[in-house]
Amino acid sequence: MRVLLLSDINGEQWAQDLSMLDETEKYGWLWLDVTDPTQCEVELLGQRFGLHPLTVEDIVDDATSQDKMERIGGYALVMYRTTTDMTAETAFSIVVGSGWILSFHTSAAQMHVDRVLDRLQEHSNELLGSSFVVYALIDEITDWLTMTMTQIEHDVVQIDNAVMTQVPEEHTGMLQHMGLLRRRIVGIQRLQLGKPDVVRRVARVLGSNDELGHHFRDVCDHLAALGSLCTQCEVVLSRAHSNFMAQMSLKMNQTTHGLGMFSNRWLVLLGLMLPLQLVAMAFGQNVYVPWMYSDQPLRFDTIAPWLGIMGCILLAFAVGLGFAWYRNYLSR
Repeated sequence: MRVLLLSDINGEQWAQDLSMLDETEKYGWLWLDVTDPTQCEVELLGQRFGLHPLTVEDIVDDATSQDKMERIGGYALVMYRTTTDMTAETAFSIVVGSGWILSFHTSAAQMHVDRVLDRLQEHSNELLGSSFVVYALIDEITDWLTMTMTQIEHDVVQIDNAVMTQVPEEHTGMLQHMGLLRRRIVGIQRLQLGKPDVVRRVARVLGSNDELGHHFRDVCDHLAALGSLCTQCEVVLSRAHSNFMAQMSLKMNQTTHGLGMFSNRWLVLLGLMLPLQLVAMAFGQNVYVPWMYSDQPLRFDTIAPWLGIMGCILLAFAVGLGFAWYRNYLSR
């Protein structure tokens, strides 16, 4: 457990437990951020700040949480989900009361708190309050989702260019990469769906001045751009997937055609052996073979039968080969 207490009097304080709660009465406004809280710690804070048991249950039950904004008694509960490693989702719970803010999250989302603290340091000369802290947290998570989606867009463009320029042999692991990007896009779209309504409701409740209301409207614009970017990346990725499958299909057809040509040529050559066997059987008789007897000179009248048999075999082979070539059996 890690606890941050930010107040308008003592500034930024860090602790490993909730012992600092005994001194909260002297602060004008405070922000208590708890990292990786247990159920007992959330219940203790709920009793200290008067939270409803259902609010405590929503904070503890991270797996079933959804983006929402609820007014309960004198405080408001804001659930604003974020992502940690482009695939895993985690909830960021914010409870806003009169002069105090409670935030709960896992250690994976601590980066959002650190960046909000840096932003508050930049505005240290201005009069800040709980509404600005809520806006800063929401805006930081939205910017993080936008940055994550921008990285995904870069990968999608690279895949689209690779599919159009590279040969199919260089597309190693392309389908797996497309599937991973599509899963990330779906995850960002799922996170983005309920956020505009939440931001608008938060703006109506906490947007006490025109400047802060303008900030919340800017967050809504970023969420709308995020949704458009998700749709655009999905379209480009679908087109790249279709082009990739078309190239794979063409490559398979070319390979099949090449194997068919190879098989046809060998089948023709093997088919030519059948008439050669018939000719050999027809002329398979005892005839004089050249150089059968080394002490006898070769004479045409003695080797004429053998020459006739060989001539018929070669003629049958030539006729069959010429017929196959004429019918384009060898070029298919």
